[in-house]
Order: sequence, then structure tokens, then C-alpha cells
Amino acid sequence: MRSVISLILFAFLLTSCGSSTSESISLLEGYWSIEEVILADGSEREFPFTNHLDHFEINGSKGVKSRVSPTYDGSMINYGSPVPFQWKEMGDSLLLIFKEGEQAYQQTIKKVDANTLVLLHENGTEYTYQKFEMDEE
Repeated sequence: MRSVISLILFAFLLTSCGSSTSESISLLEGYWSIEEVILADGSEREFPFTNHLDHFEINGSKGVKSRVSPTYDGSMINYGSPVPFQWKEMGDSLLLIFKEGEQAYQQTIKKVDANTLVLLHENGTEYTYQKFEMDEE
């Protein structure tokens, strides 16, 4: 009987962990406006207003990050090329791994919810974003 209960508990824990990762990844999708950057030396850089957004799209274990800007008609203009990435769970961390030529780097998702995204770059820089919602008029 104990082994059955242990097996059920293990299965529950396993599915609970998986759902939090998939929930975190699904929360990442969308448009994000950068609010603040804290450099590795602790200095801060605030962004009281910016018209540039980061747009994340997820497809399975891969994704694309694009730099965009909203227009008056509600569409988005892309700046530069979209940057592909893979996401990977490593221990308790959720990593975004960007492999773009010599610009390869990774970021750790420190926090993601419906309104806030915090990414920690491998160089120690922390980026705080707020969810961007288009005005529907």
C-alpha cells in the first residue's frame, strides 16, 4: 500500500513540476516593455518610456525573440532579425539559450507572471519587463 501511495505522490509531483514550466513558458509569450536594467556592478538604468518592445513566440521547446515597435494603426514594425532560442529546464532554473553565431548567450528566467518578466543574462545583467497590451479602440 505504501508503494502505491508513494507512486501516486511521485506522479503528482512530477506533473506539478512540468505544469509550472509549461505555464512559465506560456506566460513568456507576447509583448514585453523593458522597465529597468541592473548591470552586474549594481548600477541601474531605468526606462521611463520606450517604444521598443521584445516579442517572444514559443513553439514547443524553441522560440523566437523579436525587437518590435507598435504603430498607430495597431500593427508592429520589426527591428532587425528575429533571434531564435531554445528553452531548457536545468534544475530549478528555466533557461533561454540563444545560439546566434558569435552572439551566443543564455538568460535565466528569474520571474514570469501575467505582468512581470525578469531575465538574468549570463553576464550578470538583470532585465525587468512589464507586459505590453495593445489598446483596443
